Amino acid sequence: MTTPKKRSVVSNTALSYAGQAYTMLVGILIMPFYLGHLGAEAYGLIGFFAVMQAWLQLLDAGLSPSLVRAVAHQQGVAASQRNTGQLLRSFELIFLPLAALCCAGIAAASPWLAEQWLKAKNLPQQTLIDCISLMGLIIALRLYSTLYKSGLQGLEQHGWLNAANVIIATLRYFGGLLLVSLISQDPRDFFEFQVAIGILETLIFAVRAYQQMPAPHALSGLDWQLVKPIIPFAASLSLTSILWIVLTQLDKVLLSERLALDYYGYFSLVALISTGILMLSNPLVQTLLPRLTVLIAEGRQHDMHQLYLSANRFVCTFLVPLAALIALHAEPMIYAWSGDRSAAQWSRSILPWYALGSVIMAISAFQFYLQYAYGRIQLHVWYSVISAIVTVPVMILAVRYQGAYGAAMAWFALRAVSFAIWPTIVHQRLAPDIQGPWLRDMLRIAAVTGAGLALTDPLFRLIADDSRLSLFLGLAVSGLLTLMLVAMSDWPMVTRLYVLFRKPST
Repeated sequence: MTTPKKRSVVSNTALSYAGQAYTMLVGILIMPFYLGHLGAEAYGLIGFFAVMQAWLQLLDAGLSPSLVRAVAHQQGVAASQRNTGQLLRSFELIFLPLAALCCAGIAAASPWLAEQWLKAKNLPQQTLIDCISLMGLIIALRLYSTLYKSGLQGLEQHGWLNAANVIIATLRYFGGLLLVSLISQDPRDFFEFQVAIGILETLIFAVRAYQQMPAPHALSGLDWQLVKPIIPFAASLSLTSILWIVLTQLDKVLLSERLALDYYGYFSLVALISTGILMLSNPLVQTLLPRLTVLIAEGRQHDMHQLYLSANRFVCTFLVPLAALIALHAEPMIYAWSGDRSAAQWSRSILPWYALGSVIMAISAFQFYLQYAYGRIQLHVWYSVISAIVTVPVMILAVRYQGAYGAAMAWFALRAVSFAIWPTIVHQRLAPDIQGPWLRDMLRIAAVTGAGLALTDPLFRLIADDSRLSLFLGLAVSGLLTLMLVAMSDWPMVTRLYVLFRKPST
């Protein structure tokens, strides 16, 4: 196995942001074209696929993030004692029945979902059944591609990972756009194309994983002695994953049954934006978690705490102004992006609450990262259980009586209440010294963001008119000026973050 030169966290983060920024930007830019070429109902079907994919991550059972941690932890031991190849092979065999169950279960359920759940007006029922069956195959393939990515992430192979992700994203989105614009508007053809991309993606990451973590023998089987110590951690992650998906996806499932499929297509635009806010921190997290784990393994607790605070500050500096801008200018933002006035008008009272709730959830995730690094996620398990117990009845009632607007209000209110309570509990239990600096950062960023948007709102109104280009320009100017004000309110942040990320592991 070749051992690539180890990059600093700042280099890995830069690579991750470059790759994932491209992936997210391409997806966000291309999706409105899918709406235009396929129609609102077929786009709603794509939104339903995204929800199904999120729920079927439960099949992962916490194994992929456990593999990241196990592989990262082995980088701190002698090379002769590492057994990452055998560990990967064991996980491959565990995933085999899960992938088979995914394909068979979705195919069996597809007639009921098409007839009883989705409310399509124009799409033929057999088209719905075929598309849902293809979704099962795509999800099974992504289970395996995620497994291989997790192993490579644990090795901190972020440069290669993001280069490969850029290639796959280009094929998936631009290839899909060419298909629906020039060849076929049949959603079955679209999902068949996604199956082909899924096969290619899985093969690319599998080959790289085999190169970096070769199994001892071609026919190596499951090594229970390697897997057994990981099971308790994976089981805890599995439970929290189930509860996390309930917290983040229950509204989307309930609305997929309540809303007509064309309106669900509009809601999918809102969901895409709110999910994009959550995903913007992913590149940093992918490089942050292995490094936090390594610092704890090396006994450098103070450095780990400082890195945690700096990374949290960095993410909040960018995400809070972005989410606040979207919330303040929801309707013009949707119209400038999609060109669909009906979608913009339908979303204007829903998107603000989803955007604000999503940024709170992205920031709240840092408390989990702290527990993950310490390997002590019992607090997170209890938090997830209590949150799910509260969220399920609240969201069901909100959707039943107020539809999508009720779901949006409940989404924000639940996130806000938990954020007011939970971070303090986690910090006091694991790292009491970081609570004060963390709280000061939160208050400063929120206050400066509010002031920045208030100051730039007249400028936005001066620039923006009915044209999409002027709306884009007004949003960009307002957002960038607000971001600059927030960043300048703590100018040494970038320098401190760079210095901390440059510190190599010993």
